Amino acid sequence: MRNAIATAMALLSFSACGEATDPEVVSAPDANLAFHIDPDRITVSGISSGAYMAGQFHVAHSELISGAGLLAGGLWYCAGGSMSQALGPCIKGGDIDLDAIAGRVAPLVASGMIDDSSNLRQDRVWIFHGAADDTVHPSVSAAAGEFYQRFMSPAQVVFVNDIDVVHGMPTVSTGHACDTFAAPFLNACNYDAAGVLLEHLYGPLNPPVEASSELLTVSQEPYEEAELTDLAWLYVPDDCRNGAACGLHVAFHGCAQSAEAVGDAFVKGAGFNEWAESNRLLVLYPQVKSSKLAPVNPLGCWDWWGYTGDGYATKSGPQIRAVRAMIDSLIDQTP
Repeated sequence: MRNAIATAMALLSFSACGEATDPEVVSAPDANLAFHIDPDRITVSGISSGAYMAGQFHVAHSELISGAGLLAGGLWYCAGGSMSQALGPCIKGGDIDLDAIAGRVAPLVASGMIDDSSNLRQDRVWIFHGAADDTVHPSVSAAAGEFYQRFMSPAQVVFVNDIDVVHGMPTVSTGHACDTFAAPFLNACNYDAAGVLLEHLYGPLNPPVEASSELLTVSQEPYEEAELTDLAWLYVPDDCRNGAACGLHVAFHGCAQSAEAVGDAFVKGAGFNEWAESNRLLVLYPQVKSSKLAPVNPLGCWDWWGYTGDGYATKSGPQIRAVRAMIDSLIDQTP
């Protein structure tokens, strides 16, 4: 069943996105450092399949994560291992049974597969859906907001759907025109989604500045089951490198948006690094590898339908375990 779902999703991705570009070789110094991470300032975000993964990681590790941003994606456990659900309501909109999905939470909490949902009460969530996005139905993103409102005050969940942009990451001036759906899926719309997102998750921030600090890499090779590339990207402001207390934001790319497909375009162009530089934030960019064989995932999408196993949306999911391990490796454990 999982391979069938993966195959169907791959075909859908090709029809929606076109073929991925040839991989670009990326190199940077290895990051073998631990940082003074403020445990109250760890957040996640993602676009498209990355939005699904951001939501999954948030719910699975709600004790660790204090907020999530979801762009052009849907809610935790939407597909639930069903091909018809993944290809139908979770993309096209329609019959998304919020009661059934929310009902999965308590048993998984009881079994220790996800953190206690009470941790979500104080969190903040920012959900975005482009007004011209015809790849994912707007009701899918709206359902994500409704899911979160089961566990937190509606005031903590912001839903933005009035920016006239296609299925992509809106920026101030980087990328294609707002109405152009093409790699690297960044759209210059005079709208700083990264900044608006981060300010909702963290509260008022200093204005962004030039991202002049180091972009390092973190090895992903130990996490073979997670179907990741060899390296993740890590943006490290100088203050964080020099021992200052810093937050950490994890940004999940979308399908056909990893370093294999677009090089460092998303990592350098999405807008997170400029805010990170002026607000003492590290930004981790995990990377999924593409695969034309089992699992069939030619565009390097994050697993939100089960190609890495049945527990993909829980702590046992290989990709969730890998990202958690990378986060832990970045935190200075010195007493």
